Amino acid sequence: MARDRIFIRELRVDCIVGVYPHERDKPQPLTVDLELGIDTGAAAYSGRIAHTCDYARVADELATLLQFRRYKLLELAAGELAAMLLGVHPMVEDVRLRLSKPRALPGRATVAGVELHRHRRDFVRMRERNEFGEVEILHQTRDAGLYLLHVEAGREIPAHYHQRMRELEWLVAGELERDGERLEGFAPVMWRKGRVHRYVNVGERRATLFCCDIPPFVPEDEIVVS
Repeated sequence: MARDRIFIRELRVDCIVGVYPHERDKPQPLTVDLELGIDTGAAAYSGRIAHTCDYARVADELATLLQFRRYKLLELAAGELAAMLLGVHPMVEDVRLRLSKPRALPGRATVAGVELHRHRRDFVRMRERNEFGEVEILHQTRDAGLYLLHVEAGREIPAHYHQRMRELEWLVAGELERDGERLEGFAPVMWRKGRVHRYVNVGERRATLFCCDIPPFVPEDEIVVS
């Protein structure tokens, strides 16, 4: 286990979460407490944020995935969030995560939730080569799939759309253009069904996108526009 910890306490995210009908119609507050196991020695020496894990970026990633996924079970949410964080932040060795619902048991308890601890070894990843580079499968359930799309220098994810899948994507690393516009920073986007999109690696090294598909990736639903 890493000696050092980066933590976020009581991050509030308003999102759809829960199994009951009244929880599926209106966002409710969810509180996230997070610890990331990481060696901070390099950052302590260099003073560069690139040598550690930016907790502002992590907070954005957590909130964006929670709001996109509209989870029913906190257990599923916690598992996917941990898999995402270990996937997009290679310096992180383990994740402690607590999700709390203040409105879960009104009049009976002030809060209810779930807590988990996951190490990098707890997630078995698979890799698949394709025309733009490589797809790294971080985590898949019957509901959704989490992936890293590694686009080699000079290659592209061609213009395409989906009829069945909803898709969330954001830039992890590298230099990419999305539909002709250079991506800067986090740059998340939620693709509606039928919306055409294209990525081009305009840099000199591999670039990486995080991608969440609902349902998990369906090959025949990757409809390329000629």
